[in-house]
Amino acid sequence: MRKVLLLAWLPMGIAVLGAWIDEQRALGVTNWRSACRASGISVQSVAAFTLELLPTAVIGALLGGLLVLAAGLRDTRPRARNALAAHMGCLAAMPLGLLLCASALPWPLTLLTELALTAMAAFVVWWFMHIRKPTYSNATERGVPRISNASTATENFSVTHPWNAHDCN
Repeated sequence: MRKVLLLAWLPMGIAVLGAWIDEQRALGVTNWRSACRASGISVQSVAAFTLELLPTAVIGALLGGLLVLAAGLRDTRPRARNALAAHMGCLAAMPLGLLLCASALPWPLTLLTELALTAMAAFVVWWFMHIRKPTYSNATERGVPRISNASTATENFSVTHPWNAHDCN
């Protein structure tokens, strides 16, 4: 689970580094927050001002996403599941995080909230993929037996009343 969280936070961390570079270069974050608040916080204004005033942060987020993809392309299925959970965490939390950053909340609180949202979304996706694993063919390695087929099920459970096709009418 720790790997999932680190992968989920990677794009945001590189985006924050890019936002810091934009701030040092041209007061990108300060101007971005002011412009978003002045125009009214909406998805359209946040998206437009983000692309115009925080280009290095956008490049950082995309680079982080590519690094997560590279981690998912490595040889095993668990790594791919971790990368998928991380991507879904970012997908769910990043738009909300942008709206939070444009709000009047202090930026450390918005970053912590964004970290928490990303972690929760990534954990939920990871958990749903993790609980489905016992139904796969290699589930015996986790100690969970597969559901037996119908022929062995009739051996284990005796049928006392035969099925009648007229019972369903």
